Amino acid sequence: MNRTQWEADQIRGVAMALRHWFDVADTEERMREVGIRPGRQNKKSPPDKRLQPFALTALPPQIVRLKPDAPVTTLHLLQTVYDDGELHADPWRWWFAWIAIEMISRLGPDPSGRQVKDFIRKDESLTHVRQTAARWLASSDARIEQVNRDYRSILKRAVEELDEPSDEDGLIQRLGQPLFVFIEAMASEAGRISSGITEQLAERVERS
Repeated sequence: MNRTQWEADQIRGVAMALRHWFDVADTEERMREVGIRPGRQNKKSPPDKRLQPFALTALPPQIVRLKPDAPVTTLHLLQTVYDDGELHADPWRWWFAWIAIEMISRLGPDPSGRQVKDFIRKDESLTHVRQTAARWLASSDARIEQVNRDYRSILKRAVEELDEPSDEDGLIQRLGQPLFVFIEAMASEAGRISSGITEQLAERVERS
């Protein structure tokens, strides 16, 4: 076994250990517990209809957090999740981190973030998440500002590439749907987190 493969296996091992410290709960199930959604077991007790507006949330499909007894080293390995400078830790970033750790533990290091990006973009299990990507966008003002910057950049490039700037059909065709921009931005954020976690895991392996 060469050193590169050895390091990859070691990173997978650290990621597998890190999985233990995640507490993951289904968002829908939590909403049922507090009476926002109809309960599955106790159908005789209807949900409080006054809480129904809260059923549409900007939360990810699962609520992810670290267990209370997680060691301090765990926080260090996940510092990229909550130490972003602009997009501080929120439920979506913890959800991305959980996905990244699961994938790294199974597939190995993700230094470029590509494997998580592809998962966000293409996996069938996330079809609903992609369809409601605007909820991810709405969960943070910083995200809205970032996506607006990205969208303006795409718009500028599309206009510059058009032979006739007044060709609105051509512009729409080049831009695609806004939802595509949201999904790409979501995948990019997830990819940055996966890349950052891989870097932290690699440093941990190197020191050990």
